[in-house]
Amino acid sequence: MLLSSLFSGLETIGFSGSRHLSGAGLAALSSLFPLVPSGCHVVVGCASGADLAVRSAFASGGRLCVFAVESGRWGSGRSAFARRSAAVVAAVPAGGLLVVVPSGAAPAGVVPSRSFSGCGSGSWGSAALALGTGRRVLLWLPTGAVPPAWSSVSWSSVGGWWLGVSSSGQLSLFS
Repeated sequence: MLLSSLFSGLETIGFSGSRHLSGAGLAALSSLFPLVPSGCHVVVGCASGADLAVRSAFASGGRLCVFAVESGRWGSGRSAFARRSAAVVAAVPAGGLLVVVPSGAAPAGVVPSRSFSGCGSGSWGSAALALGTGRRVLLWLPTGAVPPAWSSVSWSSVGGWWLGVSSSGQLSLFS
């Protein structure tokens, strides 16, 4: 499978990633920007790091939708960031694609779920929520890190990235 084929036909794509993006993470993320179809809506949060890179890349063209905690829409405090991240995932249609660029491996306790739980990592919480609700995740990991061994998720290597697809995510929407 070619990396470019994952982007074909997308109407909306979501992005999530580390606030402290490494140079390698930024390079990997930036390499995807030309693959996003011209008519595709781009949804992202308001943080520094990966979010800022996405906002900068798609600032013009009218297709960027920024989910900003400062708006007050998701309340206040730390929990507002989790609710904002969940809203970014929800904006990606079922079967759609969320690109995730975390700073490291998934924290213990994070598993695909229909509710947001990142155990301190918004990137991994977003990935787990996306997979738990029938979305695909395109994951970049730093050297030495591997995708989590989640029983309901199949990971495939695609051009230096990992594509995660949940075998139970779609069905869990109806349970």
